[in-house]
Amino acid sequence: MGWPHLKIIYSQKVHYHLRCALLNRRNFRILAFGLTLYFFITNIILGFYVLKAGSWGGGLKFLTNWNLLLNFIIAGCALLNEKDSKFISYYFLLPGSMVLNVLVFLLYWIIKLFGGFGAAESGWSVINVLTDYYMHFGTSVFLFVEVLFYSKSFEKFKKEYSVFTFVFIAYIIWMEFFVQINNDVPCGAVSCGFPYLFLNDLDYIGRIIFYLIVWTMGNLSWIGCRKLVKGPGHSLF
Repeated sequence: MGWPHLKIIYSQKVHYHLRCALLNRRNFRILAFGLTLYFFITNIILGFYVLKAGSWGGGLKFLTNWNLLLNFIIAGCALLNEKDSKFISYYFLLPGSMVLNVLVFLLYWIIKLFGGFGAAESGWSVINVLTDYYMHFGTSVFLFVEVLFYSKSFEKFKKEYSVFTFVFIAYIIWMEFFVQINNDVPCGAVSCGFPYLFLNDLDYIGRIIFYLIVWTMGNLSWIGCRKLVKGPGHSLF
């Protein structure tokens, strides 16, 4: 068997493995988009969610669903990238989305552990449990796989960091000046209407302190996510 023949066999194997990788990526992106689409419909459009709150604001009362909306947009863009590999203009959304996913995961499970959402509902079905884990863990796994293996991120700090900043400030304004004043439940020791029960136990100074803590957590998450993507040898920002 001569060298030209071996070269052809090698080329065919490389092409086969490359094709398998692309098919796997395509299947992954279809699955990721399908899941985000389903929960976009149920959680944001129909307003179903694992926590109960006032009716005004729909599903977007909750930060988890803002996170889901951003993941849905990214999953849709990634699917478009399968048809047009030059379509990468959505890459600037990825770092902010990674940080938001980390924050949702940490805040939800820590606050839930300390009872900040009130008494847990009994009689959850398997579907309820799986939904809870997807919304507060699974969707983040899909996002991180997309970023780490199939996309590029942390390339343009100002543009990328502005996404995280915008979502953070916009959600606080949304809660403080729209959701809270238009809802009567849940109620805490200080106020009513904030979608998360524990926020109704805090006065405005307490909420400002809480928001600053979350902001700090977000910046630390940014550093951690950047190190994960770029490696330990790169700058913090």
